[in-house]
Amino acid sequence: MKKISIYSMALSLIMIAAGCNNNGEKETVSADGYSGPPYTVQLVEYVNEKLPDLHSYTHATYKDKIVMIGGRTNGLHGGTYQFNRANSNKTIYVIDTKNWAEPTAWNVFSMPAGKVMLPGINTAQLIANNAEFFTDDSVLYIVGGLLGANVPTKLKVLNNPQSGVVFDLTAKSDDGKAPTGPITLPYITAVDLPALINMVIDNKASMPANSIRQVMDSSLAVTGGELSVIDKTVHLVFGWDFSTPAVGTGDLYTHQIRTFTYKDDGTTLTISPVSVCKTCWDGESDTSNTGNFRRRDGSLSAMIDPADGSLGLLYYSGVFKNGNTNFDSPVWIGKDAAAEQPFVMRSNVYTCQVVPVYSKLNKASYATLLGGMKNAEYNGGPLQVPVALTATNAPIIATDSKNPFDHIPFSNQFSTVMVDEKHNYSQYLLADSFPNTTTAFILPASAKDSVGAVTLPAGSVAYNGSESELIWTLNSNIMPNGVVDYDAFIKANPKGASVGYLHGGILSALTNVFGAKAAHFSVASNRIFAVKIVPIGK
Repeated sequence: MKKISIYSMALSLIMIAAGCNNNGEKETVSADGYSGPPYTVQLVEYVNEKLPDLHSYTHATYKDKIVMIGGRTNGLHGGTYQFNRANSNKTIYVIDTKNWAEPTAWNVFSMPAGKVMLPGINTAQLIANNAEFFTDDSVLYIVGGLLGANVPTKLKVLNNPQSGVVFDLTAKSDDGKAPTGPITLPYITAVDLPALINMVIDNKASMPANSIRQVMDSSLAVTGGELSVIDKTVHLVFGWDFSTPAVGTGDLYTHQIRTFTYKDDGTTLTISPVSVCKTCWDGESDTSNTGNFRRRDGSLSAMIDPADGSLGLLYYSGVFKNGNTNFDSPVWIGKDAAAEQPFVMRSNVYTCQVVPVYSKLNKASYATLLGGMKNAEYNGGPLQVPVALTATNAPIIATDSKNPFDHIPFSNQFSTVMVDEKHNYSQYLLADSFPNTTTAFILPASAKDSVGAVTLPAGSVAYNGSESELIWTLNSNIMPNGVVDYDAFIKANPKGASVGYLHGGILSALTNVFGAKAAHFSVASNRIFAVKIVPIGK
């Protein structure tokens, strides 16, 4: 999932009125035959076997250190959502990048997450997956997240002087049996990064008092959503509250963009009441299977309106439309408004990382999505430059209403969504994509299918990008909201340069593990790539 650090400028709504064909897609070509993005995105892989195999995790950077918390250590969940805590990441990792030098030389330190114990603080988010998060200076804030199965069927409530109440996750069910059922966590938790890093690297017994602060609010029980922060106003975008009926709820979608402000003086964390603007809710109840905002597991990025230079957010696709398959429309989100856009996306419709770019000279904004899953099959032949995706060259993949995701494949494709100064949308498939594997991967055995472990050899085609994380390193030529200033970037780097590192995610040997009923053919990955913006033709 995309998570964005603080930016300080106010966000204004961009209401896109697309100039489109009957399918809601722009199909224009310039005089020289090409009018798409002026750049491509390329990956350069590094191999460091010390890096953890993780996806759907929380991360932060502090100086030259990367912190990785929670997430999953197995591949894609099966069709019944087996979020078993046995595959929860219970280790906190600190990666010493040595000032971001060669990733092959990075050192990795670790410690069990269970060592972190502070009075009145529920530390379950340290082993949760698909949490929303952001950083503000030296503090990591974690919102929501899913704790895997084996929690109590009935939750004992303990008094907490800071956040009111917490769940006692050591409690047993009334019948004395082992606790069961996943739960979405209703917290925002502030973690002081220097204190956590010192504990991990120096093997300290504990963290100082107040180095973790926490607030509980039921509106924060969201997993699989996206998050951005503007002037300390947190925008919690879509997502769901997934837990078993045994602990009181079922498959609940927020259908909302929720906002709140926070104050943190290093001793006490407080938040304002959670609010929802008039157009930030599709009007459906949390149990409804319909509604344009019934979404999770999409991607989010900051954008710049090329018409006036104002700031915006764009949410891309997500699942599950009508409780069935993926959305193919983006949603623009402003400070006090949100609107679904009349455009059909034809690639990268599931959680993947996004590189947002703006060019004032070109009067256009761009967002490049890296891998994940696709909802359309390109049939236009080999690519030399980015090609606009249309209903003709990228028809939507037909789905089975009973098993829709038996037909939606993983993808190594990169595509760039482009918005011009007249607010026309287009989406371009790039010639660049994820490279073949550099090292071998072991696909685990499946007792259910009587299949032994299989080695996927080096040089194999494997599908990447879903639930990966982008660790930004670009400190200049970047706008206050985290969008790359393409004009300044290319002036400083005429042949292009790296903007960060892509790590982890789900790696699959098959285009679709649901259709093959072979979830064991996907694994958590430790692959790491330098992400480079390169001008076309360079």
